[in-house]
Amino acid sequence: MDDDIEVVIAPSEEEVREYILDLLREGPKDIKEIHGVLYNLASDERIRKILYDLKYKGIVGEDRKTKKFYLIRN
Repeated sequence: MDDDIEVVIAPSEEEVREYILDLLREGPKDIKEIHGVLYNLASDERIRKILYDLKYKGIVGEDRKTKKFYLIRN
């Protein structure tokens, strides 16, 4: 048995969602910027899915020119 093995569980959708919202509280960000911070926690596909779900729910908006997402409400 190897005592150096460490099991890491990926964060849940809700945890990643909260990380994304925390980042957007700092200011508008595009998917690449968010992925740059969360690259070890979530794929850009997962981030995109969460962002578009938040957009659908009216929690975030997207600037079509800059492709940046911004917080509308908590």
